[in-house]
Amino acid sequence: MLTHLPSRCWLRVLRTLLLVGFAGVSLTAHADALVVVCYNWSCKDRMAVTYSEPWLRKALQPLRQAKTPEAERDAVAETVRRFYRKAADQTPIGADEPGNDEDPDVDGRMDCIDHSTTTRNMLVLLQQRQLLRWHDVGPYAHRSLLVASHYSATLIESGAEGDDIGVYAIDPWESAPGTLPAVAPVREWAGPRFYSLEAQHHTQNPPAAVSARLAP
Repeated sequence: MLTHLPSRCWLRVLRTLLLVGFAGVSLTAHADALVVVCYNWSCKDRMAVTYSEPWLRKALQPLRQAKTPEAERDAVAETVRRFYRKAADQTPIGADEPGNDEDPDVDGRMDCIDHSTTTRNMLVLLQQRQLLRWHDVGPYAHRSLLVASHYSATLIESGAEGDDIGVYAIDPWESAPGTLPAVAPVREWAGPRFYSLEAQHHTQNPPAAVSARLAP
């Protein structure tokens, strides 16, 4: 089914809805942060992973050093990589394989619903800490061709003009655990497939993010 991209105005509405209603991250200015991690396909299992303030100070350093939008996207990829590695210490997601959708018995397996939800939770934490100077957290990117369907979290470069200009997929699904997620303009990420930008996965109602209490 061919879908149409929303206008830039609609993108702004989507971003507002995502950030106002988002419940996958919990933090205070000087407290540990909790980020909800999904796994075992379609967010069947979820766990609030703790990131201590001392660990965050070191892990977030690349973002503080970024001087351009391109450098910030590279820093986001590195930060997401670090967040996933830390999450593997507290959850079974270290058992996940790149593009894994064939192993229903592996505890810790992650499909694109798990990855896109978890990654966007991480991106929202970065935005809440005001570490994204050139980007906003965007809606999900959804690409499809016949029965194949795939989701990714996105960033939207501030000030970019056009329906999908400046929209970047942040997609670790095909990356080995502990390696950098793929970062690409959404049109490049979609390739020859149909694609759209969506406020939530169409397979899930309500969204998979859950509230997490503040760490002591």
